Amino acid sequence: MCFSATASFAASAALGTIGGIAVAKAKTKPQRVFATIPLIFALQQLTEGLLWLSLKNADIAAWQNSLTYIYLVFAMAVWPLWIPYTIWLLEKDAKRKKIIKLFVWIGAVVAAGVGVVLAVYPVEVVTPFCFNCPDISTATLRHHLHYEFAIPQMVKNLIIAFSVLYITATIIATFISSIKKMRWLGIVFLVSYLFAVNFYNGFVISVWCFFAAVLSFVVLWIIIDLRKNVSR
Repeated sequence: MCFSATASFAASAALGTIGGIAVAKAKTKPQRVFATIPLIFALQQLTEGLLWLSLKNADIAAWQNSLTYIYLVFAMAVWPLWIPYTIWLLEKDAKRKKIIKLFVWIGAVVAAGVGVVLAVYPVEVVTPFCFNCPDISTATLRHHLHYEFAIPQMVKNLIIAFSVLYITATIIATFISSIKKMRWLGIVFLVSYLFAVNFYNGFVISVWCFFAAVLSFVVLWIIIDLRKNVSR
């Protein structure tokens, strides 16, 4: 989370609890896979909490590089693939399932593109209390974590296109789903993203992931509703 290690760890614990409840309430394998969304968010927030500590504590500063990569993989590569994939697993309508599968592939392209960027280009930034800033580092500005990639302009233009594909893969599939409450997942995702862009510009990767964690409550809500429908 963008604010502090304590806040990140608290969010991780809360999200882990929600995820555990969601998985326990899921009745089918697709539901259980979908219910892992809060658990993945919990791991993501745990990673950023540890990253905060690595920036402030010289004893674990050596972990900063690995923690930054892990966090960025969660934030930038996992969600555009995992969200449409889990929705695709849940879908029972054959026509809708085929359409959603398209967005799974779009998410896969985004994830692969992010993987290439992370492998080829470092993140360069000055951190006020960073004890050991390797090739990929994180800046803490106004109590927010800022990830800045050292990439050429041409690649920056491609990243803008990938950002559009990221939003497309994660949001549109929720509205195609035959599960009516699923659209709220897309609404929360979009609102949280726009909020982060407008009020925390420059810290979107970190701040959005905090607000997007609200998705976990929506996931639990959907699982409970699906459980009721299966019981009928």
